[in-house]
Amino acid sequence: MKKKTSNIWGLFIGFSLLFLFWKLSILFAYLFISIILAIVLNPLNKKLQFHKLNRVFSSLICILIIFLVIFMLGFVGSPIILDEIETISKIDYNNFQNYLNNWISDINDFFKKYNINSNIKSDEIFSLLNFTSFTSLFAKTFSLLGNVFLASFSICFITFFLLKDTEILKDKFLKFISNYILKSEEKLIEITYYLRRYFTGLITQLSILFICYGIGMDFLNIQHAWVIALFAAIINIIPYVGPIIGFSFASIIIITTTQNIDLIPNLLVKTFILFAIIQNSDNFIFQPMIFSKILKIHPLEIFTIVLAAGMLGGIVWMLLAIPSYAVIKILAGNILK
Repeated sequence: MKKKTSNIWGLFIGFSLLFLFWKLSILFAYLFISIILAIVLNPLNKKLQFHKLNRVFSSLICILIIFLVIFMLGFVGSPIILDEIETISKIDYNNFQNYLNNWISDINDFFKKYNINSNIKSDEIFSLLNFTSFTSLFAKTFSLLGNVFLASFSICFITFFLLKDTEILKDKFLKFISNYILKSEEKLIEITYYLRRYFTGLITQLSILFICYGIGMDFLNIQHAWVIALFAAIINIIPYVGPIIGFSFASIIIITTTQNIDLIPNLLVKTFILFAIIQNSDNFIFQPMIFSKILKIHPLEIFTIVLAAGMLGGIVWMLLAIPSYAVIKILAGNILK
């Protein structure tokens, strides 16, 4: 009877945690990102403390490194973004729309020659290339984390205390899970090891995408090719939506920097094909190969988990799906045994 009651309480706590995770997914995203950053920066933090540096100051140095990386990315990208905003404000939309209408009419005439009923409407195409829609797309993406500044502050704040009080938090966590899991310290070391490997895999994936996008767009003679590649690689962290934002950003650069307006349609089509090839390669080759080897998870598992997470909780859950599954697999494996 006592065992039955404890099982019921265990199920109740499990479902309660899942419900809380569903309702507070943004908060869990902040926490999980902070944990990964703390795990990655912890070796540096320990080295600084080994050299007789105070825990507070060593943790602050680690946080400053995060800010330095963000600042460097902003320093590289902001001049080009500001230049593009200025260029976009000077575009004559009426002339561009007239040119687009003529181009679409030529496409429809081409399909009619082969008895293909093509009904491409210029208004629909232009709405896709509407710069206000690009702005709203970026705004919606950042609003997924509530507010960019709030997200950055929250993550840095949590990461700071995770670094500063690593040993205290570790002892409390081990004391809690040791009631439910045998060899809890070994499991914690294993989780830390795999999360660190996950972050390494993520950096590897983004580096491959950066090189692929950069070489591809450089080959197409697109201006600011490597800056677009950097943005497209980083934003690719967001599953499915990320590549769309990356292509939208590339389209803006192409439209605003190409002097000969007749070359724009061909460049956009070629860029779209480039993004499609790289994205499919990432989905079916890069991601499964990198994360299946690093986390010892089968590619089919990765695909199913990410898809299921997207259906259940949207983009935030998709971001956390793979590392969360790796942690749950380690813990659940011990409980089942």
